[in-house]
Amino acid sequence: MPSLPPEPSSDESDLLSIPVPLVRVLQILGWDGALPLILALVPVVSRAIWPKPPVGVAGVLVLAPPVAALIRAHIGWHQIARRCGGRAPWWRQITMAVAILLLLVFEAAVGVLTFADGVPAWAWWIPIGVYAGYLAVISLTLWTPADQ
Repeated sequence: MPSLPPEPSSDESDLLSIPVPLVRVLQILGWDGALPLILALVPVVSRAIWPKPPVGVAGVLVLAPPVAALIRAHIGWHQIARRCGGRAPWWRQITMAVAILLLLVFEAAVGVLTFADGVPAWAWWIPIGVYAGYLAVISLTLWTPADQ
């Protein structure tokens, strides 16, 4: 008697009903979109707790973005390879590097604007624009023909 495939759980069946391109967009916005925004809030929260952060906290605020960039590069390579059949084409690696640099600029801008005094409100459009550029580049980097 042939065995039947296991029935998907309710979570899996819900996911299976979503079109593949939408699943990819949700994945990009979830991991690659929301997480950087959450990390960008660290300086804001730090400023709320300490108007002038102690040296240790300031050190963490300065060192965290480069460390996060290294981790993003490692994870990004694996994301590219998973979507491209086990290899990471050079152009995708270049666009991943550009995306990571945009995130560094975004995080630096948020940090500077958070701790600077007398910054005009329009200045916040700079990190917003950089973040929009990041989302465009990371979407291009991780988009595959199967997503169409």
